[in-house]
Amino acid sequence: MSGIDLLVDDVGGRLHCAVIRKQVLADLYTDPADMTGSWASLYLGKVVKLDTKLDAAIVDLGNGLQGFLPAKHVHFAGGDASEKRTGIANMLKGGQTLLVQIKSEGKRASPNENHKMPRLTTKLYVLGHHLVYCPLASPVTMSREIEREDVLGMTAKLKAKGGWILQPHAEEENLDVLKAEAQKLLDEWNVLLAAEKTSEGKPRLLKGGPTALHRILFDYGADAFDHIHVGNRKLFDAMSQWCAKYDPPLATSKRLRLYKPEKPGQTLFDMEDVASELDMLSESRIDLACGGSIIIEPVQALTIVDVNRGSADSVFKANEEAALETARQLRLRNISGAILIDFIGMEERTQRATIMETIEQAFAGDPGNAQIHGFTRLGIIEMTRKRRTASYAEKMK
Repeated sequence: MSGIDLLVDDVGGRLHCAVIRKQVLADLYTDPADMTGSWASLYLGKVVKLDTKLDAAIVDLGNGLQGFLPAKHVHFAGGDASEKRTGIANMLKGGQTLLVQIKSEGKRASPNENHKMPRLTTKLYVLGHHLVYCPLASPVTMSREIEREDVLGMTAKLKAKGGWILQPHAEEENLDVLKAEAQKLLDEWNVLLAAEKTSEGKPRLLKGGPTALHRILFDYGADAFDHIHVGNRKLFDAMSQWCAKYDPPLATSKRLRLYKPEKPGQTLFDMEDVASELDMLSESRIDLACGGSIIIEPVQALTIVDVNRGSADSVFKANEEAALETARQLRLRNISGAILIDFIGMEERTQRATIMETIEQAFAGDPGNAQIHGFTRLGIIEMTRKRRTASYAEKMK
């Protein structure tokens, strides 16, 4: 037993998936009301502008949506763009159509500004659950983490162009399961290619991005959870469809449970006290058990976290608790980009080292690929998280 449960519920018409670790809300994946331009969506796009100053292309994705494609994210079948051409004007031309994928979601408040458009890439991939198919990678490759000769042999027999990535949670998965999924991903890719050919060059969505449910199961793996509780019949049916595609035994397992309200109008999140935690995600101040607090302030170019001692007896204790809570809040709020954490001053190097270790462990396995860059001379930790999907605040607008 892992001590981890997954709760799946609808909050205000938006899908929420909450990870509960030892009765504490540890992670949260959500979907906005409008999934347009969502992460990993595949589009047939058309280049409408080449910006040599930014070394990027503006790409029409259809239905009024545009994306930002930097030259460094333009790849060609058979190799990296940087190995063949340099400069966006030498890579693409105006009016050219091409397959693109959302690499990171844009700022939904103002999608027509360059820096707020979704970021695109032409290094495409098709997501499964255990596997990721990278059709344009060449030569045929597997992720460096894969050491299973049977998986390498299986994918070689498929004789498909491109490469494969095996998710860490699937390292012990049955070969027949992986083979069936690999074939499904190849079939999906062929359907996408057929859709591209029938689009007559008109920009449009070819395949929507994964939902919060798909993303969280992709990142964690279904076996990571002792139980998966689902808030209503509609979501339970969606979960059952996912099981039919990726994990049929889970559909009939006692681990998968449909929530039954104890009181009229009571939701799954109400019963598990998750709803009250969600309300707190709009607050900038979070009080700590030790008497201290942290204040999270997003500004234009970065996010600042200020640690306050308050009534805490110990500076080190306040900093240690703040490190853990900051990591939790950044994940729950899905805050990305540059982040500065201003801890209370510590003179001893051993204490700083302990705080560094604490925050690194707290971000272990973070899908946001958190990079902790260390303390500055002023005692501020610098870190970054990669943007994949929009922040919780953006999604709830």
